[in-house]
Amino acid sequence: MYRTFRILRIVISLLAMAVPTWALIAGYQSVFVRMQILTALISGAAVCLIFWAAVTLVYGRIYCSSVCPMGTLMDCIGAASRLVRRRRANFRFCVPSERTRFIFLATAIALILAGGSLLPTLLDPYSAYSRMVEEFVARPLGVAYAPMAYTLSSMAVAVVTALLVVAFAWKRGRIICNTVCPIGTVLGIGSRRAVFHMEIDPDRCINCGECERVCKAQCIKLPEKTIDRSRCVVCFNCTAACPSGAMNYKSGRYRLDMPMMQPTVGAGMTQNIEKQASE
Repeated sequence: MYRTFRILRIVISLLAMAVPTWALIAGYQSVFVRMQILTALISGAAVCLIFWAAVTLVYGRIYCSSVCPMGTLMDCIGAASRLVRRRRANFRFCVPSERTRFIFLATAIALILAGGSLLPTLLDPYSAYSRMVEEFVARPLGVAYAPMAYTLSSMAVAVVTALLVVAFAWKRGRIICNTVCPIGTVLGIGSRRAVFHMEIDPDRCINCGECERVCKAQCIKLPEKTIDRSRCVVCFNCTAACPSGAMNYKSGRYRLDMPMMQPTVGAGMTQNIEKQASE
């Protein structure tokens, strides 16, 4: 079942990248453009913002895994990296950079409130993606619509963005999504309390490490069998890779069936209980 979910997510994400790319080249406004979060925020599209807030609180960061074209581009770069290096994905858990995430988020919010749009559009994943499409595809084809006076600066920004995206996505997967991107940080706040989320069944887990190896968000900490929900992008890579069916997308938390594996009380409390029992 989860393999089917994963394939369906990949198809949707590729479609959500292809349609805006075509629209940018052809000069049309697609529905995927109106669904982008920063676009909705700047234009005041409250319905779109409410929609993504509700989706995130129920299903987690579906936007990041299926709708964001920059995220799909990073996944494509990661897939190309595995083909070139002829090796499987080999990710591992990394400690979240909470301070860095909220510094970028606070800066973007402050600039938006002050009426500035330069830095927010530099950090916004869709704006950065559309800038690269315009400079690397639309402009060479002669269909770009930006004023020529901004060609050099726009090209420089696009080149730097592309180099950074390729460099980090090549080995670190979605590290930019979970460190720099303010949209990812905002959605991560909501996904901490999402109704449906990835969970590890400790009774089925055999500690093979397959889920951690394929987690491009690097948010699975296998020894403790925990998942950082704020960074999980619900890609279903882990559920498809798990050979024992221990990874599941569900509501609620697992409870251990083996009493011996339940958390024990502190050492001092244990001694008191034993003392009272002996008396």
